[in-house]
Amino acid sequence: MARQHSRSVISRVNMAEQPRTDWLAQLRERGVLRVGTSYGLGAFALVQIADIVFAEWGFPPWALRALIVTAAIGFPVALLLAWFLELGDHGLQRDSAPADAPRPRVHGIRRYADVLIIGVLLVTVAVLLVRQSDFGKPPLPESPSLAVLPFENLSGDEAQSYFSDGLAEEVLDRLGQVPGLLVVARSSSFSFRDQGLDVRTIAERLGVAAVLEGAVRRDGRRLRLSAKLIDGKTGYQLWSGSFDREVTDVFAVQEELARAVIDAIVPVARGDANAAVAATPPTTSLTAYDLFLLGRAAQTLRGPAGIVHLKKSVDHFEQALKLDPGFARAQGALANSLVLLMLYNETGVPAPEGLRRAEAAVYKALSLNPDSSEARVAYANLLRSTQRAGAEDAYRRAIELNPNNAEAWHGYAVYLAVQPGRGEESDAATRRALELDPRSLVTWANYLRQVARKDRSRLNEEMARVAVVFRDVPDALMGFVASAVMDGFPVEALRFSLAARTSDGPVTVSPDQARFSSAFPWRNVDEDRVVREVEAALAANPALRKGPIMFLLIDAYGMLGDEPRLRDLFAELATSRGADNRDLNARMAFWYSVLGRYDEAARALALAEPIPEDPMSGGLGISINVFQAIPAKLRVYRATGREAEANDLAQHYLAKWRGLRPQSPQAGAFAWVDLAALAASEGHRDEAVDALRRAMDESDLPYLFRPALPWFRNLEGHPGYDALVREREARIVRIRAEMLALETAAKQEATP
Repeated sequence: MARQHSRSVISRVNMAEQPRTDWLAQLRERGVLRVGTSYGLGAFALVQIADIVFAEWGFPPWALRALIVTAAIGFPVALLLAWFLELGDHGLQRDSAPADAPRPRVHGIRRYADVLIIGVLLVTVAVLLVRQSDFGKPPLPESPSLAVLPFENLSGDEAQSYFSDGLAEEVLDRLGQVPGLLVVARSSSFSFRDQGLDVRTIAERLGVAAVLEGAVRRDGRRLRLSAKLIDGKTGYQLWSGSFDREVTDVFAVQEELARAVIDAIVPVARGDANAAVAATPPTTSLTAYDLFLLGRAAQTLRGPAGIVHLKKSVDHFEQALKLDPGFARAQGALANSLVLLMLYNETGVPAPEGLRRAEAAVYKALSLNPDSSEARVAYANLLRSTQRAGAEDAYRRAIELNPNNAEAWHGYAVYLAVQPGRGEESDAATRRALELDPRSLVTWANYLRQVARKDRSRLNEEMARVAVVFRDVPDALMGFVASAVMDGFPVEALRFSLAARTSDGPVTVSPDQARFSSAFPWRNVDEDRVVREVEAALAANPALRKGPIMFLLIDAYGMLGDEPRLRDLFAELATSRGADNRDLNARMAFWYSVLGRYDEAARALALAEPIPEDPMSGGLGISINVFQAIPAKLRVYRATGREAEANDLAQHYLAKWRGLRPQSPQAGAFAWVDLAALAASEGHRDEAVDALRRAMDESDLPYLFRPALPWFRNLEGHPGYDALVREREARIVRIRAEMLALETAAKQEATP
């Protein structure tokens, strides 16, 4: 009985399982399971690939969502097709055979097609999973450093570039607040825009361990950002991610991206370090934020030649603050623009109205956010430029708030350079600024002066580094030409000029500037050659006669003593620029003073006054502190009955420069030559010779030491001076030979 009961139970179980077993057998027999598995794996692989590729190719955000929906809808369709259709030796046919009938077999390669497809899909999925994991990735750097490249604008509207740039800069700013993470300044990392350079090349030139790049699409109310963190040595991807949000969530996207990068590159930047990234939205108005980004974009184009952009930045920031008066970051940026703007005028001295606006903006920025590094830098620059107390504390506080603020380090270095006995600290601050902003022209110029002053044996090595860092920026290399000549290193200037000619980057400077950079290294070395090159450039392109290259020609003819040609040039420029042009009249006053034409010099000087303390352009006679306007002015005063004024002026600057210039090593040979010119003009021969000796020690060929000028001729017959002149002449012979050899070698390399 027990045995019969057991058989009956088993029979009922078998009867219950039979339909289910038959059902699974039919699914397997008809290939439904095979198709479902293949379809699922294929759809997953396709979506993963699309997630990576769509953003790179500029697909709209809805494209990926549409693909996912299509794949989901297609899944039951694929299963139904597998149930009702069969693939045999005769191709695709409707499956009409009874449920228990065997299905046709496929012979040949098609028999293994299913296995092959599934195998390929499995390998694809595995590769994608490995790519998203940490397996095989390079180890995280011990001393993490990072550059954020400008995000690519995929919106199809070039006018939206300010938004993608602004988003990258905001992320950069947040990352810069993380302890232990060195983040290269925007001015350096953004300089590689549209150059198509390999990430490893960019990392090498910037000296960073990793590079963050991204792409942004702003489509109506949607914002999509894809980003990749790439190892600078291997080019392997350390991390990637994408963010798809409403535009109103832009600040959340910035924070998420910054956190993700920190987790990927800085093992120690978890816990407390993450708190440095968290931030409340800077404004509740997206329109104000847009205006802020437009202002930042204009601010980056600042400079003496970019004053229009600086004024635009002020307009954008002020509009943003009208919409949100509590927008602290916009107020800090406005303060910075106004402090810079107040210095861009012909006198080099802050105008009263500009100073009042800058002060009001700075103090308002500090009241809105006293812990803003940007506002503290603006405050420090304001104090330094107006020679008020407290600048050092302001710089130190700005650096404490953001150790990666390159502008703070640079400003601090400039401040320290004029403080007695603090040269070492200034040098250290300059090196730190250069580390944070390795493509900063002004910081590199300061650093090269330090090297030239302290360790001349390293100067060629460091200048070679500059040529590598700026290999793709011929404009920058041309900029170094002028600074090298004026620092007293014409051979190095020619090296920069030759490097600019063979640069692999685009030239955007004017033909005027390009010609200037080609002729300028020969100043002091061969004035006749300067004249030939400039005159040839003017003959080839008469439009250059309206540009600053004419002033180079004026100085060259002046040093050659060609008065008729000087007068022709002055008359031509008076017609094209206006007879009352201050810059032109300052040059005329200088050269007419040198030539002893004092009445003409006095008329020109009256139109040029007040001659600025610091130069806004180049050329003899155009500023008091540089280019020797002061001894020329004293000659005119004394020759026209203003002896007392001349004496007072001379004593004022002698007292000032005697105390200041020996403590200003960053000024290089300039400072000593200016002091020597004034001392020679006033009859202090020993003091003048001593200053010239220092200038000769600090450079190969002091730019403004011109023995033909009348104040230096006052020193003739002094044994020390005559020896210096002979030494100068010997150096010119050696330097000319070196420069000619460099040109010959460059021509040979250029010849196929």
